Amino acid sequence: MSLVLSIILIAVTTAVACSIVGVFLVLRRMSMVAEGVSHSILPGLVMALVLGAALRTPVAVLGPALLGLFLVLSVEALNRTRLFAGDAPLGVVFPALFSVGVIIISRRYASVPLSESSVLTGDINYAALSQLQIGAAEIGPRSLYVMLVILLLNLGFVVALFKELKVTTFDPGLAAAVGIRPELVHYPFMAIVSITIVGAFEAVGAVLVIALLTAPAAAAYLLSRRLETMLLLSAGFAAFSAVSGFWIAYALDSATSGMTAAIAGVVFVLALGFAPRRGLLAKARIRKRRVLAFAERLLVMHLIHHADGDRATPACTPEGVMRHINWDPALTGSVIHRAVANGLVREHHGVLLPSDQGRELCREAMLWGEDACECGDDSEADVSDFNE
Repeated sequence: MSLVLSIILIAVTTAVACSIVGVFLVLRRMSMVAEGVSHSILPGLVMALVLGAALRTPVAVLGPALLGLFLVLSVEALNRTRLFAGDAPLGVVFPALFSVGVIIISRRYASVPLSESSVLTGDINYAALSQLQIGAAEIGPRSLYVMLVILLLNLGFVVALFKELKVTTFDPGLAAAVGIRPELVHYPFMAIVSITIVGAFEAVGAVLVIALLTAPAAAAYLLSRRLETMLLLSAGFAAFSAVSGFWIAYALDSATSGMTAAIAGVVFVLALGFAPRRGLLAKARIRKRRVLAFAERLLVMHLIHHADGDRATPACTPEGVMRHINWDPALTGSVIHRAVANGLVREHHGVLLPSDQGRELCREAMLWGEDACECGDDSEADVSDFNE
């Protein structure tokens, strides 16, 4: 297996494995908890070294994963005391664990191939050099097989407990009512998250793994309302980020793991801006439509109010609307054009009059209904009354 193919496969496998559990982390609003777990595994690796385990043995995977789960239990235990607000317990526990690991590494294990920079950034290129051997044969990068096992574990967990994960994620109260104990799903899920973070540690580091856990899932969340589609989109975005990140990093001679996380961030920013329903541009268009719809109703109510009386003609002209409601000329023209096009207002010799459709809209909008709209009935305010 070539080095380039090994790097790409490790990157894709790691990114997809992270993206699957990342969907539920985003939906459960637990992204910061995942960041805490990614930091807290460092003392677990140090403990594995103290016990004499090699960095790639199962002890070095399960030990940090259990420590990550310990972080979750500690934070939730502190939250149950109700002595702290928000995520204060998380902000206290995980920096303490991370600091302990960094201090021990820098003081006692300076000769061990595990430095502060590798903890923070990782390097997929180096991970691809470590081959798994069966006898005398090398069958591929060790990290690739580790992440493949973790990917299959994540897929199996999600498929086996999909219904339970779905109901406990969106409505824990309903889950408890139908006999599903949320904690029996939550803690195994966090154990899976911890194992995924530990497995991705060598490839992308403790910090950049957060981007792979959250960015593809957050982008998928902006583009989909169905959990199944969100999972597929998240995996697709993760794989795209991994492949494109490698080739861009190769062309720029930069870090592959960092570029992968950067591309994942770019994908999220694009989804944030251009998502059809939840993107910033879509939200801006919705707000604009709502403003114009409200302005249309306000215009109709103004015309109904001034449909009779000596000052009807001045108040029911575009200039009168602009002066009475204090709109600028551009907004006045847009609202009048929209109201006429929608059949809420009709224009006769420069005078604006509410149509029957506009009066009905007024009746539906006003709490006091017909009393507010009877003053401008067409039977009393004929168009000829406004001709000079």
